[in-house]
Amino acid sequence: MKKQLLALVVALSTTVSFAATAPQAQGSNPAQGTPFEKAEQLYNQKNYPAAYQEIDRLAKTGNAQAIYNLGFMTELGQGTSKDAKKALRYYEEASNKGYSVATYRLAQIYSIGDLGVAKDAQKSRQYLEKASNAGFDEATVELAVLLFAENKPASDQLALQKLNPLIKQNNYRAMHLKAIYDISQGFKTKNEATVKSGLSTIETLAKKGYVPALMAVGNMMANGNIVPQNLDEAKKIFTALAQENVPQAKESLAAVNKLIAEKAKAPAAKSKS
Repeated sequence: MKKQLLALVVALSTTVSFAATAPQAQGSNPAQGTPFEKAEQLYNQKNYPAAYQEIDRLAKTGNAQAIYNLGFMTELGQGTSKDAKKALRYYEEASNKGYSVATYRLAQIYSIGDLGVAKDAQKSRQYLEKASNAGFDEATVELAVLLFAENKPASDQLALQKLNPLIKQNNYRAMHLKAIYDISQGFKTKNEATVKSGLSTIETLAKKGYVPALMAVGNMMANGNIVPQNLDEAKKIFTALAQENVPQAKESLAAVNKLIAEKAKAPAAKSKS
């Protein structure tokens, strides 16, 4: 149960929104008057060559964020030739200068084996830990996922220790992961109160429109293992999410429609026998 629920969290994990001029680790928009204001305007206008030149000018001053952005634009081939190796070098340089977004990007790269590097779980985790220690919330949540997946009491406690400060800040991803953990632990220890607590958090997040929680509620309603099966309600949830092009929503909707069709055929099959 725990591995299945954690797999759901991993599958629904969001990545950093790699806006070319994101000035902060959490990807908020730069205020007027920042060094990146002109570059952001050019980038939003899709004038990538001019945006790249502006970012390059800032990078030459040693600005770690600008160096990261050069990596981002080089990775995508925006305003410059697409070059995976060069992009990787930019990310490494920005990470070495302490820019946590770049460090997190490197964790993602080594997690899947992107940009021409071999998949390396150990190296990915090292970058996750570095980004987490630098205060990057996304990295902390993903590190907690890895710790929970170890299925060791000490690892669980460390994961909870890392999540608690984020939960106090109403970080939805941290709250959702803790809720998934509570549900899995509640089933493991047969503690109904813990299961209900986790479900309550997920339902609250779903009502607030948090997509991973909506997907979790839909899946639980479709499966009927944790909450009573409600295929019609699951269909409503997945239909809305599919219209927003949420990853896995269309597949989940297709699976629910198949279950509904099979249930519809069941009475007819019985009447013929």
